[in-house]
Amino acid sequence: MRYIRIAHLLSLDVVWGTLAFQALFHVIFLHELPSFPEQISMTCAVWSIYLLDRMIDRKKGLHQDERHLYQSKHVFVLQLILLVLLVLGGLSMLYLAPRLILFGVGLSAIMLIYWALWFGGLLSRIPFMKEFMTAIIYTLGVGASTWYRIPWSFFALLMATMMFLLVLQNLGLYTLWEREEVGSMKSIPSSKRILLGVEVLFLVLYLGMLFYFDEKIAFMPFAITFAIQSWIHYFSKNKLASRIWGELAYCSPILYFAYEFFSK
Repeated sequence: MRYIRIAHLLSLDVVWGTLAFQALFHVIFLHELPSFPEQISMTCAVWSIYLLDRMIDRKKGLHQDERHLYQSKHVFVLQLILLVLLVLGGLSMLYLAPRLILFGVGLSAIMLIYWALWFGGLLSRIPFMKEFMTAIIYTLGVGASTWYRIPWSFFALLMATMMFLLVLQNLGLYTLWEREEVGSMKSIPSSKRILLGVEVLFLVLYLGMLFYFDEKIAFMPFAITFAIQSWIHYFSKNKLASRIWGELAYCSPILYFAYEFFSK
């Protein structure tokens, strides 16, 4: 458990979950796993973004959780890791399809504009805007190596929407905790209503997909992740353990691949 805790404090659990869902989307839509350069570029991009985000928080004097405090004690090591990630990410781009690189450039532009607007204070007054934008960026990014290859369909749109709602639920429940801690009472009722609406909408879409589509086992990781996050929302009291399990929930596609392997 100690090593899992350290991985969480370094945001590695986020990377593992992202790689797991990247592979799931590839197998569902393309019937193959992502290439090694695609996996490397995803690892470097996601880990770099999370490390940079917390570095920016520290520069602004924001220490919101244990990860901020842990990373503030290991600044040099994290800067070295970030440098290695930038080099590896740059090298991996030499082996990526040009269309995927363009997709990534466009997504990076959206993220930079969002960061500028958020830290400039233009979006901070809108409830759930940070969580909403982060969920959109994550959904586009986690399936980037899949989305640019496939023709958009009703099924693809529903899968992307469910991914978006999962991430929005994850971000929303921790934001609600933080607002309850600092006593931001005005935003708590609206945050609770939005979060409940996200959970109800996910359930409606999930049940509809189970009824409409045949390959029900492909939806199992979404159900497991949603169930863990819902348990955290309504029952968990240990916030550090909850954050760890909340991030590890996104590794649930591993169970899908295990089922596929042993069922053959």
